[in-house]
Amino acid sequence: MKKVIVLISIISIISLSFLSAQTYQFPGNRQITNYYQGVNQSYNITVPEAGEKSPVFMAHENNYGFQNNYANASIVRWSAIDPSAICNDAVVSGNGLHSFVGWALNSKRVSLYNNLSSTPLWQYMTSTAGSRNYTAISDTGGVLAAGSYRNIMLFNKNSDVPFFNYDLLTNPDTGTAGPLDVTSNGSFLIASANRNDSSWVFGFNKNSTVSAWKFKVAGQIQGVKIAFSDSLAIINTYSGYYVVNTLTGFLKSQGAITGGTQMAQGISGNGNIIALINYQGYLRMYQWNGSAYTLLWQYQEPTGTYYNWVTSVEVSNDGSYVAIGTLIFLTSSSYDGRVRYFKVSTGSTPLWSYSSTGDEISCVALSKNGKILAVTSWGFLDDSKDDIYIFKANPGSNIPVFSVNTPGSPYVCGISDDGTTVTAGGKLVHARMMGSGGTYYNIFVDTNTNPVGVFSGNNEGVPDKYDLQQNYPNPFNPETKIKYSVQREGFVSVKIFDANGREVKTLYNGLQKAGNYEVVFNSGSDRSELGSGIYFCVMKTSGFRKTIKMILIR
Repeated sequence: MKKVIVLISIISIISLSFLSAQTYQFPGNRQITNYYQGVNQSYNITVPEAGEKSPVFMAHENNYGFQNNYANASIVRWSAIDPSAICNDAVVSGNGLHSFVGWALNSKRVSLYNNLSSTPLWQYMTSTAGSRNYTAISDTGGVLAAGSYRNIMLFNKNSDVPFFNYDLLTNPDTGTAGPLDVTSNGSFLIASANRNDSSWVFGFNKNSTVSAWKFKVAGQIQGVKIAFSDSLAIINTYSGYYVVNTLTGFLKSQGAITGGTQMAQGISGNGNIIALINYQGYLRMYQWNGSAYTLLWQYQEPTGTYYNWVTSVEVSNDGSYVAIGTLIFLTSSSYDGRVRYFKVSTGSTPLWSYSSTGDEISCVALSKNGKILAVTSWGFLDDSKDDIYIFKANPGSNIPVFSVNTPGSPYVCGISDDGTTVTAGGKLVHARMMGSGGTYYNIFVDTNTNPVGVFSGNNEGVPDKYDLQQNYPNPFNPETKIKYSVQREGFVSVKIFDANGREVKTLYNGLQKAGNYEVVFNSGSDRSELGSGIYFCVMKTSGFRKTIKMILIR
């Protein structure tokens, strides 16, 4: 009886995830659920047979019915819309299973999500006096950091009650919480407190609100980024940068940022490469020579009547590549945005560029393995072109492998270490228009040109039904084969869930032709996530869903 209850719970969780994902709608009557300003709001729609669309569904589909027009299985898992709050900060755990979002303007809060649903796992309402909620997350998502008005907080992913809460009123100069970051294991936090004239930077062990180190700088902190190795961090104000030892606060280097910036700067995994950007269109690349950072090369975005800006930067973990986003002033009131991707060792000529995004590139984010680049743009005022882009970065080209058109302007983006999860959020209307409301998107990225492990089987004749066969062998260790049949071309999803209903592997998710298929599920590459136990493989297509139980024995 206990196993039956678990299976029903899993199917319920999967169903909730599927309805909230807004990626594919099957004919029939159903209830759509979206998360609005702290509560779930539902409405009923009727989806006609293929080829027909009701007025209600058409309105829903125009901006929120996402379709994949690319030759891979990337897809929007789900999207969340808030009618009054704006998504101003968002980060993704290294393993890609959780994301932590700061909402501002109205209904101010931080929210924790997983990949299954647009309904948060929990949320924490923050001070109405604050203007922004800053967020950070550890690699496993086990530790979450938030900077909100007078408080710097740490949370466990299983609780909305902070286990660490530093009250800035106890700081001699008070200030308001600014950018922050946590180490990969969540054991150490670098946070900031901003004032108009000067600001504090603090280092905290997660178990103590007494700072391990702190120092004061002129101006306001604009960015804090801890390198992947956790050994160093780069911190910047509008006009200067500081490279410090993460755990001791020892100042390794400092210097000026001429031209000014309000964006975080870039640093490689070991801290040997740093990238500085500014509002005069410069990207300057520096390398540590054993005693100082020396200039390798610099690139300036070509100027017109005005300086063009470099608005975002990311250095790959291994320091081999750097990506930037720009704001191009075509005239005093018309704009564009460009993405530039460079190989550090070959100098200031981009390997490739992507332009005509409509407005400022608000964020670039590289996966830790350097394969995937996520980009967000404010987009065109008339919403005529996509504004979330995903590129194959290394090796790669300027042709997106996936993109999404949102109804407003994304401000922030995040990416998992392997690049399979990308998130983006921002404003529900264009950034240059008055209005409130926010959006947040969770995207699965197919990181292979062709989905790995999916093989066409015997395709002599079209299968007379949809089917998902029992895996073989079962029990298995470390791999097992799963066969399934697709009766007619359409959307197909084959995913693995654990006994708690958590999605642990996407085997296929996208359009697929009619035929018989076989996919190999190798749990050996997921040893850090999967252990012995019961897992479920779920296949979903138009009007068909089947679940099989699999047993993994280590």
